[in-house]
Amino acid sequence: MCQDQSRHSPQFKALLIHGTYPQSVPIHVSLSITQCERAVLISPSRQSLLRDLEGCDDDWFCSSSGSGMISSISSRVRIFYPPTPKHVVALLSLLRCRDGDNATDITEPKVTVDPAPSLLILHEPSAYFLNDQIQCPSTLSSYLLLVAHARAITEYFSSQESNPARSTSLLVFDSRLEQLKLPLFRVPSELAFDAQQEHDNSPRPEAVLSTAKRYFDMVGTFQAPWDVTGVFKQPYQSKYKSSVHRRIVVEPSPSGYLS
Repeated sequence: MCQDQSRHSPQFKALLIHGTYPQSVPIHVSLSITQCERAVLISPSRQSLLRDLEGCDDDWFCSSSGSGMISSISSRVRIFYPPTPKHVVALLSLLRCRDGDNATDITEPKVTVDPAPSLLILHEPSAYFLNDQIQCPSTLSSYLLLVAHARAITEYFSSQESNPARSTSLLVFDSRLEQLKLPLFRVPSELAFDAQQEHDNSPRPEAVLSTAKRYFDMVGTFQAPWDVTGVFKQPYQSKYKSSVHRRIVVEPSPSGYLS
């Protein structure tokens, strides 16, 4: 029986964390759910995530992440690794939970989260657009589309009666968002005009961060000294002995969500 759910649930609807942050923080946050809650984490690459975790300086993570209590919590965290932006959009469109009227509907187990998660984490979405191996023409709207779909699925999960927290929060960690610049539109694949004219009219890359902020209620960065537990309250906080001590500075988004 779950009680006092709001005590540990994230106190935000949509939060963007950009800039440098401790690589273990997304895992800490996903483990902040209560015993009746679920969380979903979406990351571009399992190998990259593991490599970042192996290189992080976090004593607690190295010594306690394999304990029975943490293993029990982690079993309620679903992690997906869609390889391209199109796969992310497809995944977010397919995610469902068994609830109420659709409890008897045929659902795909691989994309079914039951009960509805209280937390959705989108990890390093900029990696999709800064990866030379992903040959996919992208524009500013390509990044925003991922965020829009993520917000839409959180609204769906929030409306489900099976959601213990009665609300689903979106948290985006993106350390490279400040570097990401994308054009507003695509250049035609076939030159319809003079080659020199086409070169002169090629779209100028625009910074994504300033526009992406409008899709979030709150925007934050990590600054020294660091203190992870001061922001995200974890049920296992008394056992949290991390060597990472930094402080997160969170401010309301300049314009709010699409205002």
